[in-house]
Amino acid sequence: MKKNNEQKIAAVVVTYNRLELLKECINSLRNQTREPDEIIIVNNNSTDGTEEWLINQSDLTVITQENSGSAGGQYTGIKTAYDKGYDWIWCIDTDVIPDLNSLQMLIISDVSNNLSVGFLSSVIFYIDGRLCSINIPYLPIEKRIVESFIECDNLEIISSSFGSVLFRKNILDKVGFPDKRYFIWGDDVDFTFRIIENGFKGFLIKKSRAIHYSASNETDPFLDLNVNDIKMKYGLRNTVSLIIRRNSILFNSKIRGYLASLVFISKLLYQRIKKQKSFKIIESLILIKYYINGLFFK
Repeated sequence: MKKNNEQKIAAVVVTYNRLELLKECINSLRNQTREPDEIIIVNNNSTDGTEEWLINQSDLTVITQENSGSAGGQYTGIKTAYDKGYDWIWCIDTDVIPDLNSLQMLIISDVSNNLSVGFLSSVIFYIDGRLCSINIPYLPIEKRIVESFIECDNLEIISSSFGSVLFRKNILDKVGFPDKRYFIWGDDVDFTFRIIENGFKGFLIKKSRAIHYSASNETDPFLDLNVNDIKMKYGLRNTVSLIIRRNSILFNSKIRGYLASLVFISKLLYQRIKKQKSFKIIESLILIKYYINGLFFK
């Protein structure tokens, strides 16, 4: 498909020690039916040979920086594309392989020309064909979203992962860039929440698809994580904060959000204790600490 000269698109991929998956991801970007005008790779100081391989790729724009997590990498990549003046910025996770027409389906969707649209997301599947749990977006509580999905192949959403999502450049003038403090997990939800909070819309585009080569498809990633894992430290804090935000957006109620966050942490503690068949007070106290951090994380 020929590129529309009026719509320049940059693809942004953030990577850390996933060289083989990165190669597959980049190969899918190079072979898109609507090629991105530039592929920007943010290397979070990988130590698995990624930097050496990237040096030999002449068609990529490579930025190597200290590991600042997904949030810091997305900040760098999106800001770089913004500063270069691209109309759209397509973010793809390293372990997500888009179908070869994924970008085309996003940009030609019947909502892409609507200036009130801030982001368009692909439908992301796990390697076994099921929907990938961690990439399922939040939906507004409205009947018309189901009707619109049936009629237009697009579903209105209020969040998206960075798995495969296309952002319109002009929204960044209002919402800024991803928040580096999130480090990992939740940075994408925060960023898309901000887009919604600033009056823009998001859509899930049914005809744009991708596969997530995640290690598992667990609905609750916190159930088996070690309490000292960096993903637990940041992820749990971020999730609690975003539960409160989600309820504020959907129901205009922070109180409901605090109650929902309390249900979340209570359920998590119960499930971990039940699975371990013993009560580990130190672990529980650490999880409660992360929970409290989330309550005050702004």
